[in-house]
Parts: sequence; C-alpha cells; structure tokens
Amino acid sequence: MSLIQNIELKWLYDLITLEKYRNFTMAADMRNISQSSLSRRIQTLENTLGFEVFNREMSPLQLTEKGKLFVLHARSFLDDFEYNIDKIKGTDNIRSKVTIASAHSLAGYIFPKILGNLKNYQEKIFHVEAINVNETVDHLRNGKCDFIASFYDDELMNPQFLCHKIFSAKLYLVTAPNHLGRPKFSLEDRSLPLMNYTDDSYMGKKVNKFLQDSQSEYFNITFVSSMSILLKDMIKGGFGIGWLPDYSIQEELKNNELMIIPLKDSVLSVDIYLYRSSSRLNAASEGLWNFIKAIDWT
Repeated sequence: MSLIQNIELKWLYDLITLEKYRNFTMAADMRNISQSSLSRRIQTLENTLGFEVFNREMSPLQLTEKGKLFVLHARSFLDDFEYNIDKIKGTDNIRSKVTIASAHSLAGYIFPKILGNLKNYQEKIFHVEAINVNETVDHLRNGKCDFIASFYDDELMNPQFLCHKIFSAKLYLVTAPNHLGRPKFSLEDRSLPLMNYTDDSYMGKKVNKFLQDSQSEYFNITFVSSMSILLKDMIKGGFGIGWLPDYSIQEELKNNELMIIPLKDSVLSVDIYLYRSSSRLNAASEGLWNFIKAIDWT
C-alpha cells in the first residue's frame, strides 16, 4: 500500500491550519476539534510520513526543514484538489488561487503590469501580501506563499528555489523642490537630512555601503523606515532627501515634485526577481510562472 493511501485529507487541512496559527489551541478552535484530537492527528500524520513536520521544542511552533517542504506540497495539492472538484461539479466562476508575498516598494509597480498582460487573470484569485523584504524570504522558506517578488538574495540562489530576474532598477538620490521650483536641498548645504532605510533592509544595505565608501560627510540621518513609500512621502513633504527607486518616482520626476541631486556615483543599481520553490506548485501557479517569464518588462 502506498504512503498516500494512509494519509487522510483532514490531516492535511489540520496541518495547514496549524502552520498558519503555530498554536495547537487556536488551530483546534479553527478546525472545530479538541486540542488533544488535533495533536493526535498531527502526530499520526508525522508517523505516517516518517518525519517531524513541527519542532515542538520551540515556541511558537516552528516547521522543520522537511516540514517546510511538505507544507508547500500539501497546500498546492489541496488547492488543485478543491479547484478540480469545483470544476467537476460545474460550479460557476471557479477560480484557482495564487499566493504572492512582495516587498512593499515593488507591489504597486509589478502587479498592475502582470495583470495588465494576463488576459485571463479573472480566472484566478491573487492573494498578494506586501511586507518587509526579509519577511518575504521567510514566507517562501516556510511554504506560506507560491512566489515572492523581491530583490537579489544570495540565500535564495540555490537548488531549493527557482528565480527569474524581472527587471533592473536604479535608486536615485532625490529632494523636493522649494517654493521657487529649485531643489530644496543641494550639495551646497553643509548637512543633508537623510530619510534612510533600515540597516537590515536590502535598500538600506545598498545606501549604507555607498555612505561608507564615499561622501558620508554630507548626510545626517534624521528618519528611518523599511517602507520606501513612507520615505517618499517624507521626501516629498520637504523633510529631507533620500534614495528612491526609479519605478516609484516616474510621475514625481516628470511633474517636478521630486528632483535628482547630482551627486557623483550616487545612482545605485538593484535587481528585482521573482522567486519560488523548485518543488511543483499548483497548476495555476505553474502557469503564472511560465507567463511571467515571457513578459517583456522593458
């Protein structure tokens, strides 16, 4: 008898719920069973699989390395299973689900372009979560999403994941104009108030490397955030200067709401990727992956 014949479907739903809440009491409530029943069913699933899915010695619960991979498979299997059952039943307006986590600064630029090119996008439900860059990587590693849209990451360049470079972008040092339409801040100022990214963010590491290598005497960090959207609002409000990605400031540059500060070598390059697990995803996600790879982003 094959392994799959020994696994009950409800155990997989138990698993997905427990992975979401990382707490037996909360997950049992959501599954409308007792905590002891949930614990027993998860234990039986693990015994059947032959490996532990959860590390129970950590609080909150954490997935084991094998558990991360299995959760991804289980979620993809259930998504396909539910979709195909609805299709067989002839349910109207059935749609498959695609889950994507994206860095805040990328979400508003990438997804209108994807959906604008995808003629049958209404046949899918896109669950897009805009979060911190570091969180996107955790989401992918823990099987919480099908894809992440993020920046180049060495840790994801291994056989466990697949990646596709979507496009390259530039970070420009910008300022708001003053009431005369000239740059509010310029290199003639003794100290430039810098709206900067957090040190652990991808953008922050890029900017901080530049500051360490050259011209750091110009800048005085006065505001820090991991969200480039917030930094853009602060810069447009005239509170300081900062580096912003070109894809997020095209209209502002065109309308002279922001102006580039001509500091030597201050244009920083960034590469944007779509990442996924190398394991098979549900049919809708596999189709989207092939579609996105064919998009011309220029």
